Amino acid sequence: MRNDNPKLKLLPVNSPILLNNKTCPYCGEIIESSEVTKEHVIGRKFVPRGKFNGYWNLIVWACKACNNYKSKLEDDISAITMQPDCWGRHAADDDALKIASVRKGKGSISRRTGKPVIESSEEHKIKMPFGPNVEMTFTLVSPPHIDLERMWDLARLHLMGFFYFITFDYENRTGGFWPGYYMPLHEALKSDWGNPVQIGFMDEVSTWKHRLCAIGADGFFKIMIRRHPSAECWSWALEWNQKLRLIGFFGDNEAAELVVEGFQPARMHEIPQGPNQHVGLREEIALREEDDRMFVQPL
Repeated sequence: MRNDNPKLKLLPVNSPILLNNKTCPYCGEIIESSEVTKEHVIGRKFVPRGKFNGYWNLIVWACKACNNYKSKLEDDISAITMQPDCWGRHAADDDALKIASVRKGKGSISRRTGKPVIESSEEHKIKMPFGPNVEMTFTLVSPPHIDLERMWDLARLHLMGFFYFITFDYENRTGGFWPGYYMPLHEALKSDWGNPVQIGFMDEVSTWKHRLCAIGADGFFKIMIRRHPSAECWSWALEWNQKLRLIGFFGDNEAAELVVEGFQPARMHEIPQGPNQHVGLREEIALREEDDRMFVQPL
């Protein structure tokens, strides 16, 4: 592992970034000629069709096994992040997104339900007290859900690809990997980007040292990596298809835990569902555009 380049990486607007690397950015192994594949770190099909026209992407060599694994993760996760919410609203008023949500929703299979994504809405039954000895049952229908383990694994691969880039040694044709741990923290849909955890994270790491600012695919993919002022710890944020934000840390877990301890927890309203059972509900909190500093690039 070599230290990340102290020079801030600001990615070009419309030029592809090509790394002639000899090791796989994901597994770290030297890539044999029979196993080498061309890898777009932001999958070309991960965002709506046409969104890379005139925009950059990070292109590397990767081994077949890692490339295939990442591609399978991207398939249904991409389709799910393009789906409209319960009220039929898309994350952005964009024709390409609306078309892709239907096309990919029909063609991608949800790993949670085994059905096409577009048919994979989920039902949740909640019992509510309604007077003495009376209760009512409500059925809530939500859009398709992403399998959490697969979601965090795809985030890890995106981060590995870009960390490999910001630590890339052009002479030796290799990049680095962070020391320590990978620590996912929280995920939130656009309607809840203003919740206390997302706000606490955004406020806390906004003063950390920038290492990467990247907004690509016409705003349908965003990534930010910042380094702790004194510890070997990095904060990161990802935004997929203008709908889902993921935040977390990698590196020194003790430094990350100290940061998280200061966050205000999201307040949940617990509703009893039976003996030793309850469901937690809370109101989503939107984030005003003028208050959003998650992916603000430094001047």
